[in-house]
Amino acid sequence: MVTIHYFFDPMCGWCYGATPLADIANSAQNVKLVMHPGGMVQRREMDVSFRNMAITNDKRIAEMTGQEFTAEYYDRLKNATPLIFDSYITAQAIWVMEQYYNQGFVMLKAIQQAHYQSALDSSDPVVLSEIAVGLGAKKDNWFDLMKTEEVNAMANIEKSQKLMKQWSVQGFPTFIMESEGKLSRLAHSDFYGNAIHWQKLIENL
Repeated sequence: MVTIHYFFDPMCGWCYGATPLADIANSAQNVKLVMHPGGMVQRREMDVSFRNMAITNDKRIAEMTGQEFTAEYYDRLKNATPLIFDSYITAQAIWVMEQYYNQGFVMLKAIQQAHYQSALDSSDPVVLSEIAVGLGAKKDNWFDLMKTEEVNAMANIEKSQKLMKQWSVQGFPTFIMESEGKLSRLAHSDFYGNAIHWQKLIENL
């Protein structure tokens, strides 16, 4: 059994692009996937330049990885409706789903799909609650759990950020394998659009 440390951000387009690879690692019997949310952006309204940058980057990500960015998503970026970008509340929701339902990675995928495919506001606590309930969370206490776990979730982000500095992690996504006390970085970008070869790599770790 090896450990793969996955440094990610729920709102990172490249992390969405790498989700099929992370999914394979998470499902592998010989791997323990440890998720480290980095806290890329804390509740920021996307201005025109931010939106244009996202559109350019996301089209490149789609081309390289094959991940779907829907027309509805691009339309949402292009219109004048205020759009909030929040890595923290999404990471908090993932933390809660992991701690109470053991479904942190499933929640990450659902948030990404809601954002990039369904063009929903993933910074909206109500939207996040609906996603969580759809995955089996109890509707009557979801908001209580989010409030109770806020401090712990934020501490987890800070812990991830410290580990990123310690291990010289420059960006998201990053996969670092830990085996027998040794660390090695997995060159995941070599496997974009090539999940079969990535799966063979993971199985042979």
